[in-house]
Amino acid sequence: MEQRRVVPLRVVALALLAGLLAGGAAWSWAEHRSQQHIGTATIMLHPLQGNAYSPGGRGDDLVNLETEAQVLRSDTVARAVLDQLQEGGTPADLLDAVSVVVPPNTQLLQITARGPDDATAVARASAFGDVYLKFRRARTESAVYEQTSRLEELVKQREDERDAAVARLDQLQADAPERALIQQQVQEVVVQIGSLRAQLAAAQAVALDPGQVVTPGQVVGAGVWANPTRVGVVAGVLAALLALGIALVRRTGAAPDVVRRLEDLEDVADGGGPTVLGELWTPVRADSDVIAHARSVVLAVGSDRPPVVAVGAVTDGPSLAFPALVDSFVRARYEVIAVDLTRRADRQAMAELVLQDAVVSDVLVEDGHFRSRLRPLDPRPGTAAAPPPDDLDDLAASAEMQRSLAELAKRADLVLLRSPGLGTTVGRAVLAASTAVVAEVAQGGATRADLAALGAEADRLGTVIAGLVLTHGREDES
Repeated sequence: MEQRRVVPLRVVALALLAGLLAGGAAWSWAEHRSQQHIGTATIMLHPLQGNAYSPGGRGDDLVNLETEAQVLRSDTVARAVLDQLQEGGTPADLLDAVSVVVPPNTQLLQITARGPDDATAVARASAFGDVYLKFRRARTESAVYEQTSRLEELVKQREDERDAAVARLDQLQADAPERALIQQQVQEVVVQIGSLRAQLAAAQAVALDPGQVVTPGQVVGAGVWANPTRVGVVAGVLAALLALGIALVRRTGAAPDVVRRLEDLEDVADGGGPTVLGELWTPVRADSDVIAHARSVVLAVGSDRPPVVAVGAVTDGPSLAFPALVDSFVRARYEVIAVDLTRRADRQAMAELVLQDAVVSDVLVEDGHFRSRLRPLDPRPGTAAAPPPDDLDDLAASAEMQRSLAELAKRADLVLLRSPGLGTTVGRAVLAASTAVVAEVAQGGATRADLAALGAEADRLGTVIAGLVLTHGREDES
């Protein structure tokens, strides 16, 4: 009997076709890129009054420099560059060939310009730097002129008031009763004149240095794109290998009952399983439709038991939806106690409650409006801090665990528990102590058999599985 090929001929043909298409596209792009003439220049900006990056702003606020970069690419600056270079065309056409980048944690603007030849590209990059530095200086001079003109006008007004008051004093007798009031007015006006002159001197002393050219215009070489043939061959080979790799993974992948798509979960729901809430990608947002749906189904669960809701993965791994679900309830003005049993501090505090070493008021602390969390007991004065107990796996299955969670639920509208995984020891105990569960299925991380086992266990314990969520991503991205 003929052996089955690991990779069918049609897969090889598709891989070769993908390689040819990718190689041709890469060759065309590299050919076009190699014919482009690019020039670059770098300028350093100084904080300057009247500009976005000014002495009154924060030097580490890169938003100001991003604003400067946008102003550099304005029509006004482009029109001045066209005039300086004596080029035709419109500012919009010129700006299409110019880009500006702000390197992180610097005061630099890197200007890149394209042109029909190297000389034009370099001239454009240099001209944008020179014109923009002059533009910044002109803005500062305009702002300083307006300020000094206003101050000079105020000084003139106060001096006129002073002269008028002194003239009235000269006309009065030495013992006239109104002399004291007028003299006081003169003194106040003199003080105002001194203050205005000080402001005027400060305004006139403003620095007018807009910055400087750090790197004059220079040509940017084509680099690795100088050889389109090499680029096309590399791209074609990589595309063919990628196509073959995908084919091998699909043929040697996991068992067919592994949950990989939302349709797999919906098949479970069609068979009488829990409601499918949707898919979540990290980072998970509290205002997403899936989180709102999860909140609704949790609130719709009716039970005479204290409202304790567990959120966890069906098998192993942390919950990705827990932080967003907590925020969603808080935004809806529900009092929430968030207990994260994947955190060591929460595990320690929960163990202290179960062991009756503490009461709820000892370990429950506010964590903002409508939100509370657990904090373990502080060590007593004069004693060394004991390490957190590591026996929560055993304690979680006790009746005292359920009683402690019920006591917590009396202090809020609901308790949200982040389980380390509903398939773990603590996860199974959390399932028994909860009134409802939002179960997360990591893509490719659970099978239909796992879901069936979870449903059977929940039915046995009288816990409602409020919904299933298919998750994509890792905890550090959430």
